[in-house]
Amino acid sequence: MKVSIIISNYNYARYLPSAIESVIAQTYKNTEIIVVDDGSKDDSCQVLLQLSQKYPNKIKAIFQVNQGQGAAFNTGFGAASGDIIAFLDADDVWKPNKLQRIIEIFQNSDVVGVMHFLENIDSNGKPIKGSIVGKSLDDDLARIIVETGNAWCFPPTSGLAYRRDALQKVFPIDSVKWRLCVDGCLIYCTAFLGKIKTLDEVLGSYRIHGANHYVKQQIEITTQVAKSQAGIEMTNQCINEYLESINHPYRVDLSRNLQYQRTNYYTRGKWNIKDALAISNLILRWRFYNQQEQIYYFTRFWMKNIQLLFRQNSDTKTLKPS
Repeated sequence: MKVSIIISNYNYARYLPSAIESVIAQTYKNTEIIVVDDGSKDDSCQVLLQLSQKYPNKIKAIFQVNQGQGAAFNTGFGAASGDIIAFLDADDVWKPNKLQRIIEIFQNSDVVGVMHFLENIDSNGKPIKGSIVGKSLDDDLARIIVETGNAWCFPPTSGLAYRRDALQKVFPIDSVKWRLCVDGCLIYCTAFLGKIKTLDEVLGSYRIHGANHYVKQQIEITTQVAKSQAGIEMTNQCINEYLESINHPYRVDLSRNLQYQRTNYYTRGKWNIKDALAISNLILRWRFYNQQEQIYYFTRFWMKNIQLLFRQNSDTKTLKPS
Protein backbone atom coordinates (compact mmCIF):
# COMPACT_ATOMS: atom_id res chain seq x y z
CA MET A 1 0.00 0.00 0.00
CA LYS A 2 1.23 3.45 -0.88
CA VAL A 3 1.08 6.09 1.85
CA SER A 4 0.60 9.78 1.08
CA ILE A 5 1.81 12.05 3.86
CA ILE A 6 0.10 15.45 3.90
CA ILE A 7 1.93 18.26 5.67
CA SER A 8 0.29 21.67 6.00
CA ASN A 9 2.84 24.38 6.71
CA TYR A 10 2.48 27.97 7.79
CA ASN A 11 5.56 29.81 9.06
CA TYR A 12 7.28 26.70 10.41
CA ALA A 13 10.51 26.99 8.41
CA ARG A 14 12.48 26.22 11.57
CA TYR A 15 10.77 22.86 12.12
CA LEU A 16 9.89 21.76 8.59
CA PRO A 17 13.21 19.97 7.87
CA SER A 18 12.86 17.81 11.00
CA ALA A 19 9.30 16.86 10.07
CA ILE A 20 10.24 15.85 6.53
CA GLU A 21 13.43 14.06 7.57
CA SER A 22 11.36 12.00 10.03
CA VAL A 23 9.28 10.81 7.07
CA ILE A 24 12.32 10.11 4.91
CA ALA A 25 13.74 8.00 7.77
CA GLN A 26 10.68 5.73 7.91
CA THR A 27 11.36 2.00 7.63
CA TYR A 28 8.31 1.78 5.33
CA LYS A 29 9.37 3.30 2.01
CA ASN A 30 6.35 3.22 -0.30
CA THR A 31 5.48 6.85 0.35
CA GLU A 32 5.01 10.29 -1.12
CA ILE A 33 5.26 13.55 0.81
CA ILE A 34 2.90 16.37 -0.10
CA VAL A 35 3.71 19.67 1.56
CA VAL A 36 1.20 22.48 1.17
CA ASP A 37 2.64 25.84 2.16
CA ASP A 38 -0.29 28.02 3.14
CA GLY A 39 1.15 31.43 2.31
CA SER A 40 4.03 31.44 4.80
CA LYS A 41 5.75 34.75 5.49
CA ASP A 42 8.98 33.29 6.86
CA ASP A 43 11.66 31.30 4.98
CA SER A 44 9.41 28.25 4.51
CA CYS A 45 9.29 28.50 0.72
CA GLN A 46 13.07 28.55 0.41
CA VAL A 47 13.45 25.71 2.91
CA LEU A 48 10.82 23.65 1.10
CA LEU A 49 12.43 24.20 -2.30
CA GLN A 50 15.78 23.07 -0.90
CA LEU A 51 14.21 19.94 0.56
CA SER A 52 12.42 19.23 -2.73
CA GLN A 53 15.75 19.40 -4.55
CA LYS A 54 17.33 17.13 -1.96
CA TYR A 55 14.53 14.55 -2.29
CA PRO A 56 13.14 15.15 -5.80
CA ASN A 57 11.31 11.83 -6.06
CA LYS A 58 9.71 12.04 -2.64
CA ILE A 59 8.42 15.57 -2.09
CA LYS A 60 5.64 17.34 -3.92
CA ALA A 61 5.64 21.01 -2.88
CA ILE A 62 2.52 23.10 -3.38
CA PHE A 63 2.35 26.83 -2.67
CA GLN A 64 -0.92 28.69 -2.16
CA VAL A 65 -2.13 31.96 -0.67
CA ASN A 66 -3.07 31.78 2.98
CA GLN A 67 -6.49 30.16 3.40
CA GLY A 68 -6.13 28.15 6.57
CA GLN A 69 -5.50 24.53 7.48
CA GLY A 70 -8.75 23.21 6.03
CA ALA A 71 -7.99 24.59 2.58
CA ALA A 72 -4.42 23.29 2.78
CA PHE A 73 -5.70 19.81 3.62
CA ASN A 74 -8.13 19.98 0.70
CA THR A 75 -5.26 20.85 -1.63
CA GLY A 76 -3.06 18.10 -0.19
CA PHE A 77 -5.76 15.48 -0.45
CA GLY A 78 -6.47 16.47 -4.03
CA ALA A 79 -2.82 15.91 -4.91
CA ALA A 80 -2.45 12.62 -3.00
CA SER A 81 -2.34 9.29 -4.81
CA GLY A 82 -1.81 6.90 -1.89
CA ASP A 83 -4.12 4.18 -0.60
CA ILE A 84 -3.47 5.46 2.92
CA ILE A 85 -3.39 9.13 3.88
CA ALA A 86 -1.33 10.09 6.94
CA PHE A 87 -1.19 13.59 8.36
CA LEU A 88 1.82 15.29 9.93
CA ASP A 89 1.99 18.79 11.37
CA ALA A 90 4.98 20.73 10.08
CA ASP A 91 6.36 21.22 13.59
CA ASP A 92 6.03 17.58 14.67
CA VAL A 93 8.07 14.43 13.96
CA TRP A 94 7.47 10.68 13.70
CA LYS A 95 9.31 7.68 15.09
CA PRO A 96 11.02 5.66 12.30
CA ASN A 97 8.60 2.71 12.63
CA LYS A 98 5.38 4.76 12.60
CA LEU A 99 4.26 3.96 9.04
CA GLN A 100 5.29 0.32 9.29
CA ARG A 101 3.10 -0.09 12.36
CA ILE A 102 0.02 1.53 10.89
CA ILE A 103 0.37 -0.43 7.63
CA GLU A 104 0.34 -3.62 9.66
CA ILE A 105 -3.01 -2.55 11.14
CA PHE A 106 -4.44 -1.52 7.78
CA GLN A 107 -3.93 -5.09 6.56
CA ASN A 108 -7.20 -5.69 8.41
CA SER A 109 -9.71 -4.70 5.75
CA ASP A 110 -12.39 -3.44 8.14
CA VAL A 111 -10.09 -0.83 9.71
CA VAL A 112 -10.90 2.64 8.36
CA GLY A 113 -8.38 4.63 10.38
CA VAL A 114 -5.48 4.31 12.79
CA MET A 115 -4.53 6.64 15.64
CA HIS A 116 -1.61 6.46 18.05
CA PHE A 117 -0.08 8.21 21.04
CA LEU A 118 2.34 11.12 20.78
CA GLU A 119 4.90 12.35 23.27
CA ASN A 120 5.35 16.05 23.94
CA ILE A 121 8.70 17.58 23.04
CA ASP A 122 10.00 21.11 23.52
CA SER A 123 11.05 23.55 20.80
CA ASN A 124 14.48 21.89 20.64
CA GLY A 125 13.07 18.40 20.23
CA LYS A 126 13.76 17.22 23.78
CA PRO A 127 11.05 15.01 25.37
CA ILE A 128 8.96 16.61 28.10
CA LYS A 129 8.95 14.02 30.86
CA GLY A 130 5.67 12.29 31.63
CA SER A 131 3.62 13.98 28.90
CA ILE A 132 1.89 11.56 26.55
CA VAL A 133 -0.95 12.69 24.27
CA GLY A 134 -3.71 10.15 23.71
CA LYS A 135 -6.00 7.73 25.54
CA SER A 136 -6.68 4.02 25.22
CA LEU A 137 -9.85 3.71 23.15
CA ASP A 138 -11.80 0.78 21.78
CA ASP A 139 -12.40 0.42 18.04
CA ASP A 140 -15.99 1.68 18.12
CA LEU A 141 -15.05 5.34 18.21
CA ALA A 142 -18.52 6.45 17.09
CA ARG A 143 -20.05 5.04 20.26
CA ILE A 144 -17.45 6.83 22.40
CA ILE A 145 -18.16 10.14 20.67
CA VAL A 146 -21.90 9.76 21.18
CA GLU A 147 -21.56 8.65 24.82
CA THR A 148 -19.26 11.56 25.71
CA GLY A 149 -20.91 14.26 23.61
CA ASN A 150 -17.78 14.70 21.43
CA ALA A 151 -15.47 15.27 24.40
CA TRP A 152 -11.91 15.64 23.12
CA CYS A 153 -9.79 12.62 24.03
CA PHE A 154 -7.80 12.07 20.84
CA PRO A 155 -4.26 12.55 19.55
CA PRO A 156 -3.73 15.61 17.32
CA THR A 157 -3.09 15.63 13.57
CA SER A 158 0.26 13.87 13.58
CA GLY A 159 -1.27 10.75 15.12
CA LEU A 160 -3.92 10.25 12.41
CA ALA A 161 -4.05 8.08 9.27
CA TYR A 162 -6.99 6.89 7.16
CA ARG A 163 -7.89 4.92 4.09
CA ARG A 164 -8.25 7.11 1.05
CA ASP A 165 -11.69 5.73 0.18
CA ALA A 166 -12.98 6.72 3.63
CA LEU A 167 -11.63 10.26 3.36
CA GLN A 168 -13.35 10.65 0.01
CA LYS A 169 -16.58 10.70 2.03
CA VAL A 170 -15.22 13.57 4.16
CA PHE A 171 -13.35 15.76 1.68
CA PRO A 172 -13.56 18.50 0.61
CA ILE A 173 -13.63 19.99 4.09
CA ASP A 174 -15.50 23.23 4.70
CA SER A 175 -12.44 25.49 4.80
CA VAL A 176 -14.34 28.39 6.36
CA LYS A 177 -15.62 26.46 9.39
CA TRP A 178 -12.43 24.41 9.63
CA ARG A 179 -9.78 27.05 9.13
CA LEU A 180 -8.02 25.55 12.15
CA CYS A 181 -8.22 22.34 14.21
CA VAL A 182 -9.03 20.18 11.17
CA ASP A 183 -8.00 17.08 13.11
CA GLY A 184 -11.36 17.38 14.86
CA CYS A 185 -13.22 17.19 11.56
CA LEU A 186 -11.20 14.16 10.46
CA ILE A 187 -11.62 12.26 13.73
CA TYR A 188 -15.30 12.92 14.26
CA CYS A 189 -16.41 12.25 10.68
CA THR A 190 -14.38 9.10 10.01
CA ALA A 191 -15.47 7.56 13.32
CA PHE A 192 -18.91 6.98 11.83
CA LEU A 193 -17.55 5.30 8.69
CA GLY A 194 -16.03 2.18 10.25
CA LYS A 195 -13.55 0.80 12.73
CA ILE A 196 -10.87 3.18 14.06
CA LYS A 197 -7.94 1.43 15.73
CA THR A 198 -5.98 3.23 18.44
CA LEU A 199 -2.44 1.98 19.02
CA ASP A 200 -1.33 2.42 22.62
CA GLU A 201 2.15 3.21 21.34
CA VAL A 202 4.13 6.44 21.09
CA LEU A 203 4.89 6.69 17.37
CA GLY A 204 5.50 10.41 17.10
CA SER A 205 6.23 13.64 18.91
CA TYR A 206 4.05 16.72 19.36
CA ARG A 207 6.12 19.86 19.67
CA ILE A 208 5.23 22.44 22.33
CA HIS A 209 6.53 25.90 21.51
CA GLY A 210 5.55 29.56 21.69
CA ALA A 211 3.45 29.57 18.54
CA ASN A 212 1.12 26.77 19.58
CA HIS A 213 1.24 26.64 23.38
CA TYR A 214 -1.12 28.89 25.31
CA VAL A 215 0.63 30.91 27.99
CA LYS A 216 -2.02 33.45 28.81
CA GLN A 217 -2.82 35.95 31.50
CA GLN A 218 -6.22 35.75 33.19
CA ILE A 219 -8.15 37.96 30.79
CA GLU A 220 -6.73 36.01 27.85
CA ILE A 221 -7.66 32.71 29.52
CA THR A 222 -11.25 33.89 29.88
CA THR A 223 -11.36 34.83 26.21
CA GLN A 224 -9.84 31.50 25.26
CA VAL A 225 -12.41 29.57 27.31
CA ALA A 226 -15.24 31.35 25.49
CA LYS A 227 -13.64 30.57 22.13
CA SER A 228 -13.11 26.96 23.13
CA GLN A 229 -16.76 26.53 24.14
CA ALA A 230 -17.90 28.13 20.90
CA GLY A 231 -15.56 25.79 19.03
CA ILE A 232 -17.12 22.76 20.74
CA GLU A 233 -20.59 23.99 19.76
CA MET A 234 -19.51 24.52 16.14
CA THR A 235 -17.89 21.10 16.06
CA ASN A 236 -21.01 19.46 17.44
CA GLN A 237 -23.16 21.14 14.83
CA CYS A 238 -20.79 20.03 12.07
CA ILE A 239 -20.81 16.44 13.33
CA ASN A 240 -24.58 16.26 13.31
CA GLU A 241 -24.82 17.91 9.91
CA TYR A 242 -22.37 15.32 8.57
CA LEU A 243 -24.30 12.45 10.16
CA GLU A 244 -27.46 13.74 8.55
CA SER A 245 -25.73 14.02 5.17
CA ILE A 246 -24.69 10.34 5.25
CA ASN A 247 -28.05 9.22 6.67
CA HIS A 248 -26.48 7.94 9.88
CA PRO A 249 -28.92 7.24 12.74
CA TYR A 250 -26.64 8.63 15.50
CA ARG A 251 -26.65 12.23 16.73
CA VAL A 252 -24.29 13.83 19.25
CA ASP A 253 -25.69 15.68 22.26
CA LEU A 254 -23.59 18.20 24.21
CA SER A 255 -25.54 17.45 27.39
CA ARG A 256 -23.31 14.36 27.64
CA ASN A 257 -20.07 16.34 27.40
CA LEU A 258 -18.69 16.71 30.92
CA GLN A 259 -15.96 19.16 29.94
CA TYR A 260 -18.40 21.43 28.14
CA GLN A 261 -21.15 21.31 30.77
CA ARG A 262 -18.81 21.80 33.73
CA THR A 263 -17.05 24.74 32.07
CA ASN A 264 -20.38 26.41 31.29
CA TYR A 265 -21.49 25.91 34.89
CA TYR A 266 -18.32 27.45 36.31
CA THR A 267 -18.48 30.33 33.82
CA ARG A 268 -22.03 31.19 34.90
CA GLY A 269 -20.81 31.21 38.50
CA LYS A 270 -24.25 30.54 40.00
CA TRP A 271 -25.42 27.64 42.16
CA ASN A 272 -28.08 25.51 40.47
CA ILE A 273 -29.16 22.21 41.98
CA LYS A 274 -30.46 20.71 38.73
CA ASP A 275 -27.26 21.47 36.82
CA ALA A 276 -25.08 20.40 39.75
CA LEU A 277 -26.76 17.00 39.95
CA ALA A 278 -26.53 16.49 36.19
CA ILE A 279 -22.81 17.27 36.17
CA SER A 280 -22.25 15.06 39.22
CA ASN A 281 -23.85 12.19 37.35
CA LEU A 282 -21.56 12.82 34.38
CA ILE A 283 -18.50 12.81 36.65
CA LEU A 284 -19.44 9.50 38.27
CA ARG A 285 -20.04 7.86 34.87
CA TRP A 286 -17.20 9.51 32.94
CA ARG A 287 -15.41 6.80 31.01
CA PHE A 288 -12.07 8.62 31.00
CA TYR A 289 -11.84 8.78 34.80
CA ASN A 290 -10.78 5.83 36.91
CA GLN A 291 -12.53 5.34 40.26
CA GLN A 292 -10.01 7.41 42.16
CA GLU A 293 -10.32 10.27 39.66
CA GLN A 294 -14.13 10.10 39.83
CA ILE A 295 -14.01 10.54 43.59
CA TYR A 296 -11.45 13.35 43.32
CA TYR A 297 -13.33 15.35 40.69
CA PHE A 298 -16.70 14.72 42.35
CA THR A 299 -15.36 16.06 45.66
CA ARG A 300 -13.69 18.99 43.96
CA PHE A 301 -16.87 19.85 42.08
CA TRP A 302 -18.98 19.89 45.24
CA MET A 303 -16.43 22.01 47.11
CA LYS A 304 -16.80 24.51 44.30
CA ASN A 305 -20.58 24.27 44.61
CA ILE A 306 -20.38 25.04 48.32
CA GLN A 307 -18.35 28.14 47.50
CA LEU A 308 -20.92 29.21 44.90
CA LEU A 309 -23.81 28.64 47.30
CA PHE A 310 -22.08 30.51 50.14
CA ARG A 311 -21.28 33.46 47.86
CA GLN A 312 -24.83 33.49 46.48
CA ASN A 313 -26.32 33.55 50.00
CA SER A 314 -23.91 36.32 51.02
CA ASP A 315 -24.88 38.39 47.99
CA THR A 316 -28.58 37.89 48.79
CA LYS A 317 -28.11 39.09 52.38
CA THR A 318 -26.19 42.13 51.17
CA LEU A 319 -29.01 43.11 48.82
CA LYS A 320 -31.71 42.90 51.55
CA PRO A 321 -32.87 46.31 52.82
CA SER A 322 -31.83 47.14 56.35
